[in-house]
Amino acid sequence: MYITDIHIQNFKLLRDFRLSFGTAEEPRMWTVLVAENGLCKTSILRAIAMAATGPTRANQLADVPSLPDRRRPKEELRIEAHLHFGKLGHKRRKYPGLGRESRNPPQLHSTIHLDPGHSTLLGESAYRDDGPSTPDGLSPLEDAVSQNLPDWFVAGYGTSRLLPHPFESKRPSLPSKQRLDSLFDRGEIIGTGFSSLFDRRKLGAFNKALRKALIERHEVLPMAVDLKLRGRNFAGSPEDLMEGDLFTLREGSDEVKIPATWLSQGYQSTIAWIADLIGHCIFEQDRPIRLETMEGLVLIDEIDLHLHPKWQAQLIPELKEIFPRLQFVVTTHSPMVLAGVQSEEIVRLVQDNHGNIIARPEPTPENPKLLTSSQIYNRYFDVDRTQPARLGAALRRYGSLVTADPEVLDAEDREEKRGLRRQLVAAGLDPDREIL
Repeated sequence: MYITDIHIQNFKLLRDFRLSFGTAEEPRMWTVLVAENGLCKTSILRAIAMAATGPTRANQLADVPSLPDRRRPKEELRIEAHLHFGKLGHKRRKYPGLGRESRNPPQLHSTIHLDPGHSTLLGESAYRDDGPSTPDGLSPLEDAVSQNLPDWFVAGYGTSRLLPHPFESKRPSLPSKQRLDSLFDRGEIIGTGFSSLFDRRKLGAFNKALRKALIERHEVLPMAVDLKLRGRNFAGSPEDLMEGDLFTLREGSDEVKIPATWLSQGYQSTIAWIADLIGHCIFEQDRPIRLETMEGLVLIDEIDLHLHPKWQAQLIPELKEIFPRLQFVVTTHSPMVLAGVQSEEIVRLVQDNHGNIIARPEPTPENPKLLTSSQIYNRYFDVDRTQPARLGAALRRYGSLVTADPEVLDAEDREEKRGLRRQLVAAGLDPDREIL
């Protein structure tokens, strides 16, 4: 499943928010949301997840009372989204209430709404060209989700992305919900724990896919040279269980095998969501699946979490190669992430004069790859990287004026000294103490 546009009303600070993700014919496969804290980046990801899975799953996932805009308690909360499907899975995909006459995947309109004073989300969906109803009266999206139909794939990952111990993972009973739980802070992801849930055939496919994604692409997991996941089903003793999921890392001239849960948080946060994504795709299919044919929508909060800046810069270009048919909507606070994307893939969120969140178009389409780090900081984060140097220069100049013989200072020098002092105090410095 892909998203092509969303309209969010009265959802936290999203009073009347619209965002396009391309068209049904050409969806934009990567969108990176950039904003200060508190400007609803995570809320947008959650709104997308809710619209893409329907009201039943939305009620199970969301903290509904926290959603409405408290500035307008008497107005309806509403999310509308246009969704589309990948072409590779079209022939095998089931569309509730719709025949197979069309050569192309249908388009779907989904609505989620909450009436003032109510605590239950309602919603409906309809094929945009073929009518709204299924034979049993459910909307197509609700019907597909209630059956956990494959190839209606949506996954979401929040900021808690650690790997579970091999013996902790349980077989997902509601996959369409559980692969979004993390985004809503509701439970842990399975990740490498799928190794304990698969039979030998699927475990082999899981290992092969993970090796291709994490090992063969050397920039995804620096220093990782091999992996072997066996899980609890093939452990002969408790010691074997801890050693069931191993990653081999290159340490200087040596190679060391380390249990997955012993890895650093940077490694775990990336392994966890990639392994979970691949695991869920394999879990819902009865056939082998290649990474380059996986289709669906993936939502990730703070994709740069715990990663070194060098790793951040390489991650998205690598993921574009690994998963060319998955659509990603992610958030970041890192300028290094932006160095790996195109300008049209960046959406900057700001507040207007009324406190509402809007998507601000960028003034120029200049490729972020061609910008310096200072230019990226300034354009997308409103941070002037030269400010510390300017303050240092201002402090030095102030010091020279303070220590100079007062008789050699003219009126212009004295006014400059007063101006520099105001500037330094406004920056949180005590200039007279700093120059001692």
